[in-house]
This record gives sequence, C-alpha cells and structure tokens, in this order.
Amino acid sequence: GHKFMAGRRGVGTSLPYFIPVPFFVGTMGAVIRTKEPTPNRDALFDLGAAGPIAGFIVLLPVAILGLRWSYLVPVQAIPPETVSLPVPPVFSLLSHLIELPTTGGVVVFHPVAFASWVGMLVTMLNLMPVGMLDGGHMARAILGERWHQVVSFIAAAATFALGWWYMALFMLFFSFRPHIGPLDDVSPLTRSRKIVAIGLGVMLFLCTVPGWKLSS
Repeated sequence: GHKFMAGRRGVGTSLPYFIPVPFFVGTMGAVIRTKEPTPNRDALFDLGAAGPIAGFIVLLPVAILGLRWSYLVPVQAIPPETVSLPVPPVFSLLSHLIELPTTGGVVVFHPVAFASWVGMLVTMLNLMPVGMLDGGHMARAILGERWHQVVSFIAAAATFALGWWYMALFMLFFSFRPHIGPLDDVSPLTRSRKIVAIGLGVMLFLCTVPGWKLSS
C-alpha cells in the first residue's frame, strides 16, 4: 500500500523492510523509508493511510475464515496457564455476523484466526498518531507540526495504558523527534481526506487490542 501510493504521489521510497521478532509472532510488520519529503499535506496523508487501509482490507476475509474454522471447547478442557487473548471489537462483530458460538465454553482460535489477530494488533499500533508511524503521518497532515508532537505523547501514553508498554517506549522515543513534514505545509487538507480520517479512527477502534494476559 505504501509503495503503491508513494509511486502515485511521486515520492521516492525504499522497498519495505520487515521487522523480525524472534518470539510470539515472528514479525511486527515492515517499515518503508521515504527518500524525500512529500509535496503537500494531502500526499502525506495518503502515504500514511494507504498501508493500514490495504492491510485491513486483507485482514477482514482472513479473520472471517479464521473465525469460521475456530471452535468452542468446554472450560474444563483448557489447561492451566493457557494464554487468553483479549479480542478486538472487530472480532466480536465478525463472530456475531458469522454466528460463531461463544457461550458455554472457550473459543479456541484456528491459526488463521490468530494470524488475523496479530494483523489487527499491528494495525492498531501502526494507526497510533505517533511520530513517523502511519497514524503519525496522518496526524501531522491534519494537525500540523506543534499539535502532532503533543498528540504523539498522548498516544504513547494510551498505548502504555492498553498494556503494550514496550511499544509505548518506542513510541515515546519517536515522539521526541520532529516530523519532517511536507514541502507545502500551508495548503490545508481536503475535506474528503478529513472524512477518510474519521473512518480510520473507527478502524483504530475496531482493531484495538488490550495487552494479552494469562487465563486463571
């Protein structure tokens, strides 16, 4: 999504570099480095929005398939100290739509459902309006330089409150670094992009995953 949109907006970028994680999920997505500033706020917003939108479009059918293949087991069959994953609102909504049984036992995720859960988590973190994250690009395009940094600190604190403290530390570090901004930082964002920003705020809510915990 980023690479495609950068090409459309005439912004030179690197190829995506995947971020390896040697435990739990294997990867935390990818980063792409821009080689030059974006021409205006609209282009900066488009560049930030393209990745999460493309990812969410892919995640929805994967989540539906994974939830359809998941199954319900009695609580007594769950071993002690089993990892219990709190689900994002979109999972609850999709479970209701596909009529997945969720009462009278514990839902055991199919691996495809777990993969989509990880994708929702990465999407949530990436949409946080912090620094050079995708959400940070969009916040910079909407709010300008000063308020972008203020919102970055607030979003880092919110991430900490959600239980993802190690990601919050990274976000806090990036919050101190000023965003490079677009070349034309005077022309305002178009109304259509402001509407898209509201939709991306809804997407952030749907993908919000609290920190995982162990079941009792």
